[in-house]
Amino acid sequence: MATSHRIFATLAAVLSAIGTPVALAQSTQPPAASAGNGAASWELTKVVVTATRRSESIQNVSGQVTALTAGALRQLNARDLNDFAGFVPGLSFSSTGASTNLLVIRGITTGSQLSSATGVYLDDIPLGASTSNGVGYQSLNINTFDLNRVEVLNGPQGTLYGATSLGGTIRYVSQTPELRSFEADVGAELGSTQHGHINHTYDGLVNIPITDVAAIRIDGYQTYDAGYAKDPVYGRDNAGWSRSEGGRVALLVRPSDKLDVVLRASTQHIPSESADVAFRNPATGQPTYGTYDQAYPTFQPSDYSLTLYSATIDYQAPWAKVSSITGYQVNNGTSYTDDSLIYDAALAAFGAGQDPWRLYVNTTTKKFTQEIRVVSRKNDHFQWLIGGFLGNEKTSEIVDLFDTANPGGVFFGLSPFTSFLPSTYREYAAYADGTLFFTRRFELGMGLRYSRQKQAYEETVSGLLATGSSTSLTPPVATSDQSVMTYLLNPKYHITHDVMVYARAASGFRPGGPNFVLKPGLGNPTFGPDRLWSYELGEKSTFLDERATLDFDLYDILWKDIQVTVNNGGVNQLENAGTARVTGAEMLFNYRLTSTWTLGGTAAYTDARLTSTAPVLGVNSVGDRLPVSPRFNFALISTYDFTWYGGYTGAFTATDRWMGERNAGFGTLVSPQFQLGAYNITDLNLSVRASDHVRYGLFVRNVFDRVGEVSASVLANEYDPAAPVPVFLAQPRTIGLSVNYRFK
Repeated sequence: MATSHRIFATLAAVLSAIGTPVALAQSTQPPAASAGNGAASWELTKVVVTATRRSESIQNVSGQVTALTAGALRQLNARDLNDFAGFVPGLSFSSTGASTNLLVIRGITTGSQLSSATGVYLDDIPLGASTSNGVGYQSLNINTFDLNRVEVLNGPQGTLYGATSLGGTIRYVSQTPELRSFEADVGAELGSTQHGHINHTYDGLVNIPITDVAAIRIDGYQTYDAGYAKDPVYGRDNAGWSRSEGGRVALLVRPSDKLDVVLRASTQHIPSESADVAFRNPATGQPTYGTYDQAYPTFQPSDYSLTLYSATIDYQAPWAKVSSITGYQVNNGTSYTDDSLIYDAALAAFGAGQDPWRLYVNTTTKKFTQEIRVVSRKNDHFQWLIGGFLGNEKTSEIVDLFDTANPGGVFFGLSPFTSFLPSTYREYAAYADGTLFFTRRFELGMGLRYSRQKQAYEETVSGLLATGSSTSLTPPVATSDQSVMTYLLNPKYHITHDVMVYARAASGFRPGGPNFVLKPGLGNPTFGPDRLWSYELGEKSTFLDERATLDFDLYDILWKDIQVTVNNGGVNQLENAGTARVTGAEMLFNYRLTSTWTLGGTAAYTDARLTSTAPVLGVNSVGDRLPVSPRFNFALISTYDFTWYGGYTGAFTATDRWMGERNAGFGTLVSPQFQLGAYNITDLNLSVRASDHVRYGLFVRNVFDRVGEVSASVLANEYDPAAPVPVFLAQPRTIGLSVNYRFK
């Protein structure tokens, strides 16, 4: 009850400040347009998505989809996933640093996984490594500047989006060049973070029609976050700083109404140092030093980057749309991590002292994808979609361990550990999706996908702590050849034109593969794919003369052969361990009270638990809760559009999001547990358009300066239960100003 009192007290404070209720919208609406008769339109803006590979209203998609449009992202002042995740029902994350996150939809995670259970796409190109060998769980924080929208698809998407889309898929959708209009926009933002320093952002874009059939769009950005953690033990300030810089170029050629060719190139580069973590006592949860303080003996620089080239060709034949999507990307992650807490505890039994240990990891994945898709024209009888997919990945990984107390990083005169770990991944897939319209009200969707994955993993390791079997002249190679089928059954019934109910049974998978090869008798040479079935019932309705929408769903997920990370002989391997069940409910609403005032909100309940024992994790009883995901989370938003004298227009947005308590780990010796407290964050954002060209902004993030515990790492506690727990913290109160100049 005390928690709920604090929540409502916070909301009441915001209501008093703005004089209106607070709620969260699925997608922020622009100021209401004038109707033809001069009266103000009160209808909600319709949002069109391509989640099903067809363009359709989000209210007609039979499944939980959240669309954050460019306007919504701007009003939320959201630059990446860290800023907008709290506004999506069922979406949570575990921070892995300033550059990357482990993404979780509907609780599908074990917390310590090495490959992702959430698919991530930029347009139609799957991003990142598909396997644990490429550290696939680390999802780059894509900058949202100049995106058309972000779509979050809840539930398995195995038929249309393939591997790793166990829990769902996140799609970043780029802007397409405009053929007939010139546009330019430049902006700057300056902010100050409590307990931290000055942040700044610069961005700009230009859209240039070249001829009547071609146009080019170029954008670029640089964002600097000063960080807000401190290290009083080793005398460091500004820990956790990061810089995100990059840009995109898109060329559209449309020689006829039937043919579109879009060539894109994008790059993003995120250097950083350390992370915004603070040490907590594992028993009490209280700060080991100060609230935002840490203590690391070594520097922890990191550098993550993504470079992507793609070509999309769409041809509109009389009977179908034929698309070819080609992509080539290079993902690189380089990091130095202070692992002193882990190795000092692990080696204490051997008489080792309290030395500063530093782990160097350099992972590069080069990935080529090719997809061919044929989508039938819309009709009232039967719509279909067929496609084929080819993916080819090559990953090289270097992992070195240093004892920095000694020259050259040696341990007892020898290199502790060094390795070169190349791997390959090939995927071949074919899929089909169809919708049969029995009547104008009832339709049945069906889908299936066959996927085959071939992998090879090679290792060359040496050093005093090396436990692999690669001491021979020929490095060992592990291989795997696996195939998986996924399915979709999706009936939908329109009770009225504005009210639709649906059911959805869908399956998903994550590829298995070869393991790190150990000495004979240790560990497993391969691990299998983990799979799940999800059963969902939902409704989507529009009412009050299209001024309000309400979406609600219930789901039940059965997850088996769960991939977990285990320590075999001192080396991490993956194994399949047990089953889990996730049940939950999600709700999303929008309501335009007046022509200038819009309310909205999302809420989610997630109950994710093991339904079998998992001895490799030390879990010997049924019912243990899965980590990272809260049982409850909600978000609210209120947007008020206004007009001032002198031609000034603008919008005032107030948001409030609450994240329930979560676990890090399972509470065993192998997987220790740390409970992350619930937290509540309120933001305010004011945008004023001074003219057709100039827009000013004022924002306050985390108005009440709440200490939000986002995620935690309990790896060191496996060896030393008393070791302090590094906890990633939400951004403290931040006040900022922005200005944009736009010419169109």
